Amino acid sequence: MLRGCLGCLEDPAICSLHPALTIPPPGPPVVPFLGNLHQVPSKKAFLKFQEWGRKHGAIVSVKMGPTDMVILNKAKDVRELFDKRGAIYSSRPANHIGTEVITRDDVHLLLMPYGQAWREQRRIYQAILSITAVGSLRPLQAAEAVLTLHQLSQSPEQYYDHVCRYSTAVILSSVFGVRGPKFHHRNIMRLYKVQDQFTAILDTAATPPVDVFSILKSLPNFLSPWRRWAYRIRTEQRQLYFELLQDVKDRRKRGIKRNCFMDQLLDESFRQKYSLDDEHIAYIGGALMEGGSDTMLSTLLLFLLAMVEYPHVLQKAQNHIDALCGTQRSPNFEDLARLPYIKCCVSEVLRWRPVAAGGIPHTLIQSTVMAPFECLKQRERWEAIHHDPECYDDPDRFIPERFEQNELGLKPGLNETDGIRKTYGFGAGGGSAWISPRRELSVIWAFDIRAGKDTRTGLHLNVEDVDDDIRTRWTDGFLNSTKTISRHFVSTFE
Repeated sequence: MLRGCLGCLEDPAICSLHPALTIPPPGPPVVPFLGNLHQVPSKKAFLKFQEWGRKHGAIVSVKMGPTDMVILNKAKDVRELFDKRGAIYSSRPANHIGTEVITRDDVHLLLMPYGQAWREQRRIYQAILSITAVGSLRPLQAAEAVLTLHQLSQSPEQYYDHVCRYSTAVILSSVFGVRGPKFHHRNIMRLYKVQDQFTAILDTAATPPVDVFSILKSLPNFLSPWRRWAYRIRTEQRQLYFELLQDVKDRRKRGIKRNCFMDQLLDESFRQKYSLDDEHIAYIGGALMEGGSDTMLSTLLLFLLAMVEYPHVLQKAQNHIDALCGTQRSPNFEDLARLPYIKCCVSEVLRWRPVAAGGIPHTLIQSTVMAPFECLKQRERWEAIHHDPECYDDPDRFIPERFEQNELGLKPGLNETDGIRKTYGFGAGGGSAWISPRRELSVIWAFDIRAGKDTRTGLHLNVEDVDDDIRTRWTDGFLNSTKTISRHFVSTFE
């Protein structure tokens, strides 16, 4: 679920084409000791990286204290590193807060360095997230979508709560086999609290640069509020994950098995094959929830924002659905193949507003060659890549039709050989996993979505008044979404 993320690659060895010919990439001026660290804001740091990219070019050199970093703003450069040299770019840099305080002992794939433990965990995720396994959860997603439509019809002003409940309930049921029928259900609220804090602390510059200046790790707790924050997150995370795991184990003792990922992991043959203990099983379940609930919620909220701001897109999508399904039934998974425009809309959401514009960094595990530039650390910015005017016509506008002309949404004449590939999509199985158009289909089949009232003036908003600016409309944190806005959900059958 790291599509649209910002990654970073570091290594003490210099990466060069010919050492005698290498030069540093251009970048902002540095100051002694800090480098550019003092210029990186604590919130939405990727906007500062974007500013530097516009000024200095596709490859930008930045110094974070004693550590060098290179920001990549072009797809061709990212492809050169991640597609052609992925074997040495799959690791993660040191993350004291993530891997030494919150999660420990190589239990969280997102933060793990490349190695044997990483490869073993990746094998486990590949085994449980097969197309067949994920596809078997479609009836569950459909049932939760129907409940969400009912809740929206009863209290449309609480749409945010209903959408949050949906995204979390699908994940809870899929992973642990438990329901979350209401937004204020205990498991729903606990998961969102833990997730919000975890993604917030992982955001760039949200905490002091303890990995840059290791002396900060030695400060006592009373001088380290960031460490106390991390300890609280660890405690709440473990309480939630292990309680949910214990509930599954207790249920299985009563002879009740369900079609969920935890039941698969707890099967004796699976545990023996992968040598899994409860610590790893609990965190695999937690990582699956983290990877699904927030990205699903963010994508749906951004989709709703786009439908409000671009009503002609909503009308066109509804016309396609009505022509196929009419009013007698809601669209289902099998209809997706005959509704290509809906898939174009979802692809455009993920390109237009990637949900993790400032993500988790990568690190080199050995020396490599890149361009004529000397580079110690690279960071690719998907938000900039997906808005590259050389690749996309009018990139800041929401235009699903670009994916009708080209499956990558590119300008005419560009294709995958130009370094572009689909870095956003519908998850495992091409539409059957967490990022699924099924929920968008249901919402726009049942409702017209319009701008609501301005919370300050009480007046109805016009379409041109809807704010979609990343600087003001996006939430802070590692994962980004639109802040709540007033929306009207009007039944299409009235």
